[in-house]
Amino acid sequence: MQKEIWTLLGAATAVAVPLIFNTAKEFVWETKKRKKEERYIIIQLIFILDKYISECNFLAYNDGIYSQELKFMSTDYDKPDLKLSAVKGEFKYLSTDMLYRLHSIEFKHIQVINTLANLDDDYYQDPPEFPGYYAERQELYAKLGLYVIELSEDICRTFKIRHTSWEGGINPAESIRNRLIKIRSSRSKITLRRMESYASHVAARARKSATGRE
Repeated sequence: MQKEIWTLLGAATAVAVPLIFNTAKEFVWETKKRKKEERYIIIQLIFILDKYISECNFLAYNDGIYSQELKFMSTDYDKPDLKLSAVKGEFKYLSTDMLYRLHSIEFKHIQVINTLANLDDDYYQDPPEFPGYYAERQELYAKLGLYVIELSEDICRTFKIRHTSWEGGINPAESIRNRLIKIRSSRSKITLRRMESYASHVAARARKSATGRE
């Protein structure tokens, strides 16, 4: 009886060991294949985000395009296009947070478009330059570009990818950050001037009122 048991165990082992080995081998192969596919998808995605960032950077500085047909600066422009459908593969390798941020880019862009479409008449003073309109458009696209930049940097950090696309040339990410610094600085100066003007006006009224009482 004991001999039969050992015989059965030997037979089972003879069947199980190759099965376990093949399963482990298949698991290792699938893991390597998945990582290779994951890398391929992520690289495609980074280049698509790079292109989008570059387009936002252009609009962060652009103050109109001269229309040969209309003979003046036109407010029409080519909008950044996030072509996620061009990526070959699935995005399931990204975290839930990254996936949410990735798909929210288009919704944020829609907000930008809607904001620009609903600006009041004050933004269209001083034609055909429309400095108010272009200042608003530049800031909105700089902020959108920064959102995409931070997502791209997080993806590179997560997957340990050294981003070298812009080495030796213009760096749109750095350009957008510098643009936002200048925009915020300019707004701060305008706010300060308004506060000083208001304070001066209040002081003048106070002096006039004091003089009248005397």
